[in-house]
Amino acid sequence: MQQLILAEDIFDQLETGKRTTIRKGRRSINLDELEFESLTEKRKAVYYARMVYYCKLKDVLESDLINDGFENHADLLDKMKRFYPDLTDETELTVIRFK
Repeated sequence: MQQLILAEDIFDQLETGKRTTIRKGRRSINLDELEFESLTEKRKAVYYARMVYYCKLKDVLESDLINDGFENHADLLDKMKRFYPDLTDETELTVIRFK
């Protein structure tokens, strides 16, 4: 089973419908069980990765931005700099949809 770490405040969004996660770079993600683990608490949640695609930040589908809690591409860029300070509109990302 693959594992991904989520910041505690983002982990909480799983309970309110978050079903997309966006990661910097090209990640190898299988369409299989995916375990999310909280960065600071001992919490885990298992979902099923149902779709993965790769694109530049500027090309992330609007539906995936919204599903991951962002308002638009500028909001995505701004908020993801918390984790990836060197992020730009041209940075390649992995978009993972899960259920």
